[in-house]
Amino acid sequence: MVQIFTLRERLAALPGTVRRRADAAGLRSALVADARAVVSEIPRDADAGHLERAARRLLRRAAQDEFAREGVARVPLPPEATGRSELRRADVAGEASFHAFVEDVLSAVDIAPSPLESDDAVELRDARGSSDAYGLSPEVASDLASFLLGRAHALEERDEGLEDYLGRQAEQIREDVREVLVRQVRVPLELRVARDRHERVSRGEWARDDAASTDGEDSSRSEGAEFPRRARAAFEFAQSEAGRAAFGVLRSGAERAAGRAYERYGHRGPTDRDRADRGATDRDRPGSGAADRTPSGGENWPPRTPPLH
Repeated sequence: MVQIFTLRERLAALPGTVRRRADAAGLRSALVADARAVVSEIPRDADAGHLERAARRLLRRAAQDEFAREGVARVPLPPEATGRSELRRADVAGEASFHAFVEDVLSAVDIAPSPLESDDAVELRDARGSSDAYGLSPEVASDLASFLLGRAHALEERDEGLEDYLGRQAEQIREDVREVLVRQVRVPLELRVARDRHERVSRGEWARDDAASTDGEDSSRSEGAEFPRRARAAFEFAQSEAGRAAFGVLRSGAERAAGRAYERYGHRGPTDRDRADRGATDRDRPGSGAADRTPSGGENWPPRTPPLH
């Protein structure tokens, strides 16, 4: 049998345990919310793995953008109609110019402890100097990836320190960047997409598209910023004396209207006017009179069924 003092000790420890669990859950939610503010595709129930994959995706996409931005012009590429076998024979990945371009992109990948807070990271992502018609620059993508990886490290209790963790993630990211750049010059479809993006930006088509999308985003952001202000003003009005009086008038009017509807349709029987209106409607409707409803010899209607013998 459990001693009474043992039960008391367990009961005394329960509030602290619940508090610690609540604090841990709140911290986890705050870390995931910070990451989702930068990359909205991260799920709400994300774990550290989701944030690590999001960071690697940012750098892979930035490498593809950089190849369309500069690599298409710097690296001697085969003719546009080149297929898979021609690309293998050309071996663009072995060219010195391609190696120099890859090293330039890798030099921009700097994964380090991030001093950014959530709002700073969002502002950096949306700043005009962070991206162009191609996409985010590798430097900004590295800063955002460092921010996400810092949150991922905090999500899990690790024996590994932050510096060692970020160093290991940086090696994986650099390998991903190298692989995605090699694919750009070995896979015909990916090379064609990069060339097409480069040509469109050179003609100024993406600049016009960006201007239209920026106008739409600015209006959406202004509407989003206006909504909390309106909601706050409505709440303050509802709490004021004038607001309470106005809502009281609306409530009393609604109650009176509901009472009249109940009396008309749910509580009392039809009035003489209702009966007169209903009778007029029945007389006007074809085939609705008494003579139409009852055939000749109404006293024998309905006919009786003869008994079965």
